[in-house]
Amino acid sequence: MPERRCNVLSPWLRAGALAALLALSACDNGPEQPEGEKQPAPADNGAAQQSEPPATTAPEGKLESRRADNCSGDDCAKVAVDLELYEGHPELNQAVRRRMIRQLGGNGEDQGAPPKTLEEAADRFLTTAAGIPGDGARGWELSGESRQLGRWKDLLTVAIDSYEFTGGAHGLPVTRWLNWDLAAHRPVSLGQVINPGQEDAFEAAARRAHERWLEKEVDSDEDFRQAWPFQESSDFRLTRKGLVLHYDVYSIAPYVMGQPTLTLPWKDLEGVIREEYRPDGGQ
Repeated sequence: MPERRCNVLSPWLRAGALAALLALSACDNGPEQPEGEKQPAPADNGAAQQSEPPATTAPEGKLESRRADNCSGDDCAKVAVDLELYEGHPELNQAVRRRMIRQLGGNGEDQGAPPKTLEEAADRFLTTAAGIPGDGARGWELSGESRQLGRWKDLLTVAIDSYEFTGGAHGLPVTRWLNWDLAAHRPVSLGQVINPGQEDAFEAAARRAHERWLEKEVDSDEDFRQAWPFQESSDFRLTRKGLVLHYDVYSIAPYVMGQPTLTLPWKDLEGVIREEYRPDGGQ
């Protein structure tokens, strides 16, 4: 299968634009929430999945996609961000924004202080592109979007996607899953849903899920198994089928296979996941 340069997201091709670079802080911190914000979807506690309302963001947070100065054409370096905002949950909005800033700033891998705002992250990228001689920065892209994946009881899962292309065969997509307790107004990590002392049992369940994934995707390809061994992941969500782990490209598979997920069924997590996070009725 030929590799594609951007197989994850291109928000500037949609009606989206550079959301929240100038107005998001006002949306998060004030007592009033702007019109157009999204309400978290109803909880899915083991019943049939309920439909979710369409994702919208406040018009006040929409700006045109930023492009490099002194550049014309469709392939100028550009930045676009589109964040979902949640009415009545300013702490959640701030947490999504902070994680997006970190991803757009290179997840702390670049030297120097990380950007403090989405606007600063965009400016840094475009400034770097402007410093590339000739047309070397043509086609450079930096984008980000957040989207609601689902809700399990009071646990809302938001996917925070970023994509960076600075030349080569393809860009680098990165996805992080943020789990947010709507009742306690705080993030929930994987370690907080696992019963104390059950970490090894959880890893064993994850390895079994990985083996099932290998059998489905590559069967008995020993070269693949040796090149792409099992790794742990802290990105997770809870569903009716079980706990789902997310992996970025180049983690347990080559780029062409995208971003794999492993599902750990509830029957493999008996006594492993805290009772308050398990399905009602003991699935």
